[in-house]
Amino acid sequence: MSQPVALVTGGSKRTGRVIAEKFAARGYDIVVHYHTSRADADGAVAALTAAGCRAVAIRADLGDAAQIRALIDGVYEEFGRLDVLVNCASAYFPDNLIDFEVDNLDLAWRINCRAPILLTQAFYQQAKARGQTGAVVNIVDQKVRDNFHPDDFSYTVGKVGIGYMTKMLAVSAIDVLRVNAVYPGLMSQSGDQTPEDFAYASKVSNLLGYVAGPEDVADAVVLLATVKSFVGTDFVVDAGQNHIPVTHDVVTLHRAPK
Repeated sequence: MSQPVALVTGGSKRTGRVIAEKFAARGYDIVVHYHTSRADADGAVAALTAAGCRAVAIRADLGDAAQIRALIDGVYEEFGRLDVLVNCASAYFPDNLIDFEVDNLDLAWRINCRAPILLTQAFYQQAKARGQTGAVVNIVDQKVRDNFHPDDFSYTVGKVGIGYMTKMLAVSAIDVLRVNAVYPGLMSQSGDQTPEDFAYASKVSNLLGYVAGPEDVADAVVLLATVKSFVGTDFVVDAGQNHIPVTHDVVTLHRAPK
């Protein structure tokens, strides 16, 4: 029970898993949250356990407020403490203002904005009742740092919300929790990108000519969570992507020359 504990939402794969691995390497026990990716969560727990940390997977639908509460309660029942919450899970839809569906807009807001707020609230209440403290890191998106384009409308609504709410959460929870945020950019091949498309987009969409990948984002998350002077701080970890204005998502905008 003496080991610090980190909960990573969406921690079963991709960036969430890399973040979980970074905390495990620093001596944290890990809670891998998942919704539908049970096999990935079991694989992550097995790998983390083999690496020498204690790890468990807990399922929760972050669109359901009761399950959010149960997720935090489950962490405390298992470990008796929570030191770091990383709000990494998100809902993504490739839509725009003209064609978005209301159900998708509502879901993206619930997962990308409401869930991190409710998780932070439940964490705050549990930690305060025990006289403990902790840290929260929200994963946002470089797009909402004044680099808007019309694509991914529903997803962006939620990310804008949690991006701007991070500072309010920071000042509201300061007696118990430090709340910060990381703003990543393009990190990995997605959508219908070919490897060549990804390599080309990586070069032309960032000032540094390469992507800041999951490892870079995870390093920033760990830094914000463990250095106690950071509060209400935004780290933009995107290799300069937010400094290059775009008219569409770089995944569709930049294709490798034929």
